[in-house]
Amino acid sequence: MLAADESIANKIVEMAKRRELTVYQTVNDVLEQAVRADEMGLSLMEVVDEREMLEKARKMGLTFFIEGLLYDMVDLTYSNTHKQLSELCLETGRWYGKYFAGKADDGMKAFDEAMKLLTLGNSVYNIENRRDGSVSVSCVGERFTPGYTEALGLFIEGVLGSFGMRLREKENSDGIIRLRFEKPR
Repeated sequence: MLAADESIANKIVEMAKRRELTVYQTVNDVLEQAVRADEMGLSLMEVVDEREMLEKARKMGLTFFIEGLLYDMVDLTYSNTHKQLSELCLETGRWYGKYFAGKADDGMKAFDEAMKLLTLGNSVYNIENRRDGSVSVSCVGERFTPGYTEALGLFIEGVLGSFGMRLREKENSDGIIRLRFEKPR
C-alpha cells in the first residue's frame, strides 16, 4: 500500500483516465520510471528537467550536432569568410534577441535560458548584473576554436544589442568570451 498527498493522488487518477489505464497501471508505470532513473544515477526530477530543457531547445530552433565538427566547421568558415560570418552571427543574435524579448516579459531571462542550452556540456556560461549597472557575460569552453569563440561572442553581442545595450568592453581569446554591456537608460 502506498500513501500520497490527496492532490497528487487525484492527479494520478486524472492521468489514468486520460491514458485509459487503471490507477494501478499508472502508479506502477510512474514507479518503474523512477526506478529506471535511479539506476541511471538520476532522480526522476532530473530526467524530467533535462527533457524540459531539450523541448525548450527544440522550440527555440536549436539542434544537437557533433561538437568537435561544429567548432572546426565554424573555424574553417570564419577563416575563409570572416566578414560574412561576423555579419551573420550579429544578425542572427539580433533576430534571437527580438525572439527572446517577444517570448517572455523578461527577454534577458529567456536569453539566459537559451545560453544555458547553447553551452550545455563542456563549457561554462555566466551572466551578471553588476553594481555599476552594467551586464557582464562570460563563456568559457576549453574546446572552442578561435572562430567559434568569435562567432558565439558576436551572437551574444547581437542579442544584447537588440535589447538596447551597448558593448562597453570585449575580451575574447581562444575559448574565452568576456563581454560587458551598458544597460539602456
